[in-house]
Amino acid sequence: MIKLQRVVLLFVLVALILLTFLPRTLSLSKHWASDEDLWMQRSHTFFFALKNGKFKETLPAYHPGVPTMWLGSLALWSTYLTNTPVKSDVEDTDFYTPAMLARVRLPIAVVTGSLIWLIGFCVYRLFGKVPAMLSIALLSVEPFLLSESRRAHTDALTALFLFLSLLLWLCALESNLSRRRYIVFSGISFALACLTKSYACTLILFIPLVCGWYAKENNLCVSRMMWSVLLWLMMILATAVGICPYLWTRMATLVLCTFGGALLLWSWRTLAATDTPKLTHTAFEVLVGIFFVVVGYTITASAPVVTTILERMFHAAAESHELPKQFLGNILHNPGWLYFPVVTGVWSGVLTLPLIGVPVWNAAAQRKKKNNTKRDNEKSNDFSSHRMFRFTIVLVLFVLFYLIGLSIAAKKISRYLVIFLPAMSVLTALGATHLAQHFTRKWVGYALLVSVFLLQAVPVLRLHPYYRTYYHPLLSGKWVAENTTCITGAGLDLAADYLNAKPNAENIQVRSTWFSKDFGNYFVGDMLQRHQQTHETSQDFDYDIEYLRDKQVAGKIPRDAPENYQIHSFLRPGRTLQRELEHVVTLNGIDYVWIYRILDSPPENAPEPPHENVTPVK
Repeated sequence: MIKLQRVVLLFVLVALILLTFLPRTLSLSKHWASDEDLWMQRSHTFFFALKNGKFKETLPAYHPGVPTMWLGSLALWSTYLTNTPVKSDVEDTDFYTPAMLARVRLPIAVVTGSLIWLIGFCVYRLFGKVPAMLSIALLSVEPFLLSESRRAHTDALTALFLFLSLLLWLCALESNLSRRRYIVFSGISFALACLTKSYACTLILFIPLVCGWYAKENNLCVSRMMWSVLLWLMMILATAVGICPYLWTRMATLVLCTFGGALLLWSWRTLAATDTPKLTHTAFEVLVGIFFVVVGYTITASAPVVTTILERMFHAAAESHELPKQFLGNILHNPGWLYFPVVTGVWSGVLTLPLIGVPVWNAAAQRKKKNNTKRDNEKSNDFSSHRMFRFTIVLVLFVLFYLIGLSIAAKKISRYLVIFLPAMSVLTALGATHLAQHFTRKWVGYALLVSVFLLQAVPVLRLHPYYRTYYHPLLSGKWVAENTTCITGAGLDLAADYLNAKPNAENIQVRSTWFSKDFGNYFVGDMLQRHQQTHETSQDFDYDIEYLRDKQVAGKIPRDAPENYQIHSFLRPGRTLQRELEHVVTLNGIDYVWIYRILDSPPENAPEPPHENVTPVK
């Protein structure tokens, strides 16, 4: 019997590994999305700056995106192992290819999959193997997270590093801060999140609330808590210095290694004491002094970068994105505070929101029970239920913290919501596990968990590799296309495949829009964008390409546009040519790309061609 259980466990683990990594690593050359060419270019700059020892040139982005560029540089370095070195000129036409895109994406896909397993390990340490395995399974198929995990970008890495840092803190707090390794790895993970995207640093406002609440709930030692926070901060600084080449100067290394290393060693040794660590007034003053020296010098050494990052964070909070969005039937620059709650519901899993309600309801029941029970009696109850209560409260507050913060900020992009999706997936897994425990027969509970997973996974995995075209099955494609801003890039590779299959495709001339510009990365012929043309006639082109977002926003003035608003040149529709619709690329019930054949002259009795702003959707 024990042997059979081990075989089943091994089978499940292998299946989970395949589920985590195969959807992320297969067909990586498909669906070239927005901004990926920028991160390929930034990785290229980062790689050659490292190669030439010009460390001050290793921060070409304000995000700052350091882990993303490290992983991109790893992909470029691997080309040297295959005897196909990358040229130092980034404008080389051989660089921006689907094959190179797949190579740059691969390390990011592998790292994001590995982070999901580390998150699963934390859940295992807190609640056991069944919630952990289900958490890994649901994180692996969360549609938005899966889509972003396959991109050469920053959002998925930021979300997973940040959530892992929070879970490691919770593991440390649940162990009464007796396991220093959780604090160390939490600091490393948080530093990686901040170095990936700057808004991750806002967790520094959330962690004190968690620590203070835990100190009250579990009667934790305040001095041990302070030493733990110090160790965490020092690991953040040590990680930042270790992986950010911009800080690799002799003086910075000397100062930070000397003073920062002293604080790190001091806090580590103090927490190793079996008795309660003490913090005298003298020690406190010395610690504060050294701490401000380390932090102050770090900020001074990276002043230009810190200033730029803070400016961009303020800009994102105060000013909306330059491109308008379609939201609930309106065209807006700032869709308002309903934007993220709505798009979260549109792109969530089938059972995500209902199952999140289960642990929330259970937490409310536990709070009522605790309020009606004395402390002594409470300690005699099942410890896991109180741990579940604390864990649920922290995760729900974490989701609300970022949901409210993103809703308040003026700059709103749908992919930003990925920051709290890992927490929602784990809450979903805990909700399903809680329901399964109500059945006395184990096989019924396991059948329920399998059913939950299938309902979450099948609608997503069937869309491979266009996972971002997913929307909640209860919604219609027509409603989604008319009320949400579509993604960019999906289907353009399929449109290129259609035209590439034509005879003499390399001689075909195509006119494209700005939103369909990534079509050129797959097309073998010539492509020109509308806003780049000073003269347009039917004889100049063979085909005209339009994208769904063109139908949504091109040529339209947003409702919240200021006076004397000028539409961007690349959003102005070009002159309508005589054409006829030849092919439409449809994904998950939504038309994404329209391919029009240009006519030399309109046929007799031909209907009027569709207007630029019409949005035909199936």
